[in-house]
Amino acid sequence: MTQVLLAVDFEFDPILFELLSDIDDVTIVARPADEVELLAHCRTGDADVVIIGRYFPGLDAEVVAAITATGAKVLGFGNDAEALTGLGIGSSVRTDADAVALAAALEDVRDSTIVPPRPAVPPGPAGGQGTIVTVWGTGSSPGRTLLAVNLADQASRQGQKSVIVDADTVSGMVAATLGLTEESSHLASLCRSFSEQPPRLDPDSVPHAVIRDGFHVITGLTRPERWPEIRASVLDTVLRRLAKIYDLVIVDVSDRIDPDDDLADPFYDRHCATRAALDTADIVLVVAAGEPIGLQRLVKLLDTQRAESMREKMRLVITKQRSSAVGSPAETRIREVLDRFVRVVPDFVLSDDRATADAAMLAGKTLHEQNPRSVLAAEIAEVAESLVPSRKRARRSRRVRHGSREV
Repeated sequence: MTQVLLAVDFEFDPILFELLSDIDDVTIVARPADEVELLAHCRTGDADVVIIGRYFPGLDAEVVAAITATGAKVLGFGNDAEALTGLGIGSSVRTDADAVALAAALEDVRDSTIVPPRPAVPPGPAGGQGTIVTVWGTGSSPGRTLLAVNLADQASRQGQKSVIVDADTVSGMVAATLGLTEESSHLASLCRSFSEQPPRLDPDSVPHAVIRDGFHVITGLTRPERWPEIRASVLDTVLRRLAKIYDLVIVDVSDRIDPDDDLADPFYDRHCATRAALDTADIVLVVAAGEPIGLQRLVKLLDTQRAESMREKMRLVITKQRSSAVGSPAETRIREVLDRFVRVVPDFVLSDDRATADAAMLAGKTLHEQNPRSVLAAEIAEVAESLVPSRKRARRSRRVRHGSREV
C-alpha cells in the first residue's frame, strides 16, 4: 500500500483525487492546504510519496529538501519539468497524465533511492573566488552595522569589488546607515528568485543599490515581520553565488542566534538566517564593545558551544575603545581582561570616534566620506587589508549618493 500526500494546486486537486482513487493499493493520507501543514504531515512518517504541484502555496527548494529529509519521496505535478527540477524534484508527471501513467510514476518514485539534489554551486572551497565575512557579536550595540558598512567601503577603496548584505532579521539598519530610501528588500527578492529557480550567474541579475563603483548594497527586510522570507538554505546559496561575483561579501546579521522558542520548528526559526550566515562565512568577525558590560557579554559568548565551533575562522574585534570606560591605557586594560577570563587576544581594537560616527550616521555617509582623516576609518581600513589584501589602489570614482538602481 502506497500512502500519498496530495499537495497540488486547487484546480488540479479534484482531478488527481479521482485518478488516485482508481489506482489499486494507493491511499490518500491527507490534502494539506499549505507548506506548514504539508511538513507537519511528512514528519509523522505516514506518507510514502508526496505529489506536489508547481504552484502549491509556500513551495520552494527548502520545502522540498525538508520533505525528503523526512524520508518521503516527492513526485512533481506540472508541465514545467525544468522549474520542478530547479526546486530539487527529479521526477514529475504532466497535468494531462492518465491513471496508468500516474500509477507507473508513483511506483518508480516509491521504489527509487533518494539522491541529494544537484548543488546549485559547484563543489569547492566555501565562498568560491570571493571571501564571505559575517559580522556578528554581542548585544548592547557594539557597532556591528557601522563596522560592516565601513569595512565594505574601505575594501572597495583598496581595489576589492565589495557588497554588503543586510541579513539582520531583527533590525536591519544598513540602508538607514547609508542614507538609502529603499522601498523593497533586495535580499528578500534574491531569496525568492533562488528558492524558485536559481537565476543565471550575472551581476546584472542581482538586485542591489550602488554607492559607487565597486561598492554595492543588498538591502534587508523592510519590516521585521518578513523574516520567514529569509530561509537558511536559500540564504546559504545566495551568499555563495554572490561570492562568485564579488571579491568580498560582507554579511551584517543580528546578535540573536538561538530560537525564541526551544520547542519551535527550526525550519521556521527567525534566527536561522544568522546561523546560516555564520556557517557559510569564511571569516566571522565577533564584535564587542570595549566597556565593562560589553566585555562581560563577550566573555559569556566566547564560552558558548557556537563560538567554540567557529574558533578557526573567528576574528575578535573590540570597538569603542576609550579610557573613560575601562581605565588607562584602554587597550592594555581590555587585553588584560580577555586574557584573564577567556585566554584570548583580540585581533583588532578600534577607537571610539563617536563624533565622526554620529555625523556620518546623520548624513547617511561612510566614515571616510564624512572625515577622510578619521582615526576609526583608518583602523577599519587596516582590518580590511588584513582580511583581504589589496589587489590595487582604487582610483577615485564618481560618487553616487542617495540614489540606487535595481538591475
